[in-house]
Amino acid sequence: MPTLAVLIAWAAVLAYHDWRWRRLPNWLLAFGALIGAIHWAAHGVMPYGAPPLDGLLAALLALVVLWPAYRLGWMGAGDVKFLATIGWLGGHQVLLTVFLAGALVGGLLALAILAPSLANLFAGAELSARLRRRVPYGAALATVLIALSAMRLYSS
Repeated sequence: MPTLAVLIAWAAVLAYHDWRWRRLPNWLLAFGALIGAIHWAAHGVMPYGAPPLDGLLAALLALVVLWPAYRLGWMGAGDVKFLATIGWLGGHQVLLTVFLAGALVGGLLALAILAPSLANLFAGAELSARLRRRVPYGAALATVLIALSAMRLYSS
C-alpha cells in the first residue's frame, strides 16, 4: 500500500519537527488529513481500513476529549491536533492504540530526559531546569504510528 509508505514518511517528518523544534506545524498536520481524504476518495475507506464516518467521529472525539488537557497545559495544541488527524486516518481503534502506546513511549521519553537529573534529585536547580523542557510527545506518537504503519505494510 503506497499510502502507508507516505504516512510513514509523513510521521517521520512530524517526529523530527517535534524533536527538533517542539512544534507540530499545522501545514504538516493538514497534509496528513489530505492524505486520508485522497485515500478515501480513491478506495472508499480510510488508510487504516476504517469507514470514513468512524474516522470523522474519532477525530472529533480526540478534539473533544483532549482539548481540556491542552487548556490545562498538560499537552500542546499540536499534539491534540495530531491525535485528531490520527483519528481521521484510522478511526477509533487506531486512535486508541496510538494514544495508549504513545503515552507509554512518551513516559519513557520523559524518564530518559530526566534520567541525568535523578542522581542530583536533591540539587533542585538541575531537575527544575530539565522539567521546564517540553517532552516531544508528538515524536512519541509519531514513532508509534510509524511502527503500526510498518506492521500493516509488511503484513499485507
